Amino acid sequence: MKLALQVLDGTQKGKILTMRENFVFSSGYFGDPEMATVHAEIYLDPNFLWKIRALEGNKIRAGSSEGVSLSLISGLIFHMGQTGFKVIEKPKPSYDNWEDELVDFLESDTWEPVLTEFFFYLYPVRLTFLQGPQTDEFYTLSYGPRAMGFNSLDLNIKDPTQPGQIAKFFQVGETAYIETLCGDKILINGQPFTQHPIESGDQLSFGANLVELSILK
Repeated sequence: MKLALQVLDGTQKGKILTMRENFVFSSGYFGDPEMATVHAEIYLDPNFLWKIRALEGNKIRAGSSEGVSLSLISGLIFHMGQTGFKVIEKPKPSYDNWEDELVDFLESDTWEPVLTEFFFYLYPVRLTFLQGPQTDEFYTLSYGPRAMGFNSLDLNIKDPTQPGQIAKFFQVGETAYIETLCGDKILINGQPFTQHPIESGDQLSFGANLVELSILK
């Protein structure tokens, strides 16, 4: 059986979250002011068992006990801040045909949007971090589409104050584009945008982060 987490309280109540290594629990994601900005993370131990550990001196509550680490076994209920979580088993569903199975896969919770229409950029796009937690780091995009956000499996932003879906990078013809996934929480050259054709020297700003875009020719 595949394990998952069911959110028991708050703005995400009822949501089923698939286990993913290094997922960070944050107050911003769950809308819980009593949860820390970086509260805990999920990880796999050497025996490939799922566990959760508190970060930066925080605590995890299970029943009447409070600690810094828990083994995530089916049926366990634990709390951080005002938000409760239950470890559940996700049984493999049966399908009448392969089309139903494909639809279920595409609509399943993967913590971030499923991007399709794979392509290679005519000219790679480079993201260079000028300010923020990832200063001096960079990403080079040679294919797409790509998604950027906090805790993203793709272009991971290591700033827990930022949303899980910040922007998407794609291509139309020979031109690379960026599209906002978080409204005006991200700006390009100081201005809000919906979609923007990328040019070398463009600067993205979101929170404390400043990223310069370059087209590598």
